[in-house]
Amino acid sequence: MKKIVLFDIDGTILNVESSLARSIFIDAFGEMFSIDISKSIPSFHGKTDLQIIADIANLYGIDYSNEIEQIWNNIFEKFEQRISKESITILPGAAELIEEIEKADNFELGLVTGNFRKNAYLKLSLVGLDEYFPFGGFGDDCPDRNKLPLIAIERAKKSKIIDETYPISNSVIIGDTFRDIQAAKSNSLKAVAVATGKAPSSELRRYTPDVLFEDLSDYKKVFDCLNKL
Repeated sequence: MKKIVLFDIDGTILNVESSLARSIFIDAFGEMFSIDISKSIPSFHGKTDLQIIADIANLYGIDYSNEIEQIWNNIFEKFEQRISKESITILPGAAELIEEIEKADNFELGLVTGNFRKNAYLKLSLVGLDEYFPFGGFGDDCPDRNKLPLIAIERAKKSKIIDETYPISNSVIIGDTFRDIQAAKSNSLKAVAVATGKAPSSELRRYTPDVLFEDLSDYKKVFDCLNKL
């Protein structure tokens, strides 16, 4: 039976220039709601974009229920204008690991990311990795990251990438935050943590991932580990 490997993006596959996302959210909310959120903005760490928007709205008493599509369009337009290949760093071993998994007959690649769908593929396209991931669960699907793995796998089933009998537990999440580990564990998936984001390995270890790597630079070792999980 095939195994699905679900990748997080930011802090796992790549890093985007520091503070870019925050400045875009600040500008978007300033334009749309005439407020300055720069002095009190919630942490983005491991959250879905829907959760980030909800946190900002709750903090500033904003009703955004009828504005969500405009918010997405505004944020995406700003990302398109400001992001470039030069502002993205592919993390050590990530591209090589993705290519290794892609070549293997017993794996399928997908995404579980806090980025909304269009932004996820924008970032990946700039470094030539977008076509490796035909499905995923995204930050505009649900504010609760723990629900994204099932969304991703249901999409894989609908696209006939896997059949209807595929057990979700035969899947792995690779991510850099405790929220990635929690998303895996809450769905009985295996959790592979990598300390290439903001959380050090000592913090990630407290959430008991199945495997913990400092980075993905030894991608052959990581690939062998995925085979054994």
